[in-house]
Amino acid sequence: MKSAIRLGMVVLSVLAVIGLMGPPAVSAAEEVKIGVIYPLTGGAAAAGRELRAGAELAAEIANGVMADLPMTMAQNEGIKSLGGAKITLIFKDHEGNPTLGADLAKKLIHDDKVDGILGCYHSSVTKTVSSVCEQYGVPMINGSSTSPALTQRGFKWFWRTTPHDKWFTKDLFELLVGLTKGEVKGV
Repeated sequence: MKSAIRLGMVVLSVLAVIGLMGPPAVSAAEEVKIGVIYPLTGGAAAAGRELRAGAELAAEIANGVMADLPMTMAQNEGIKSLGGAKITLIFKDHEGNPTLGADLAKKLIHDDKVDGILGCYHSSVTKTVSSVCEQYGVPMINGSSTSPALTQRGFKWFWRTTPHDKWFTKDLFELLVGLTKGEVKGV
C-alpha cells in the first residue's frame, strides 16, 4: 500500500505538470484524460497492479474533496487551475513489450485524445513511449523507470520523478560501507 500512496503522489505531480504545461485545449477542459501504460500482465504484473492502484488513488483524491487529507489538491473537487476538470484515467497493458508500448501510446494520443501519459515501469518501454510523446508534444511523467539514459536525451515533454540507477547504486554502496563500519542505525 505504501508504494500505491507513493505512486499516488507521483500522479498528483503529473496532474500538476499537465495543469501548468498542457496544451491550450486542456485549460478549457471539463475532463483531463491521462493515458496510463503499465505491465498489467506478465512477469511484472504485480508491480503494474500496484502502480495502477496508486494512479487510481491519485485520481480519486484529485477528483473529490477529502478535507481530512492535508494536501492542497484534496481540498478541491477536480483540478482547480482547470476550472474543476475531472481526471479520467485510461489504462493500457504493455506486457513488458517496448514496441507494444509505443503502439499503445500512439493509440492513446490519436484515438483517446489523452492530455498526458503516465508510465511505464520498464525503462525499455519508457524509452519507446517517451519518444512517441516527444514526437507529438504530449507530456509524459515516469515515476519508476531508472535508466539514466532516459533523461539524457534532451526531451522537452518527458519528466522522471525517481532517481536513476547511478544514484541507487551509489546509495547502496554507501549503505554497505556504513554497515561494515557500524555507522548504520536501525538495520
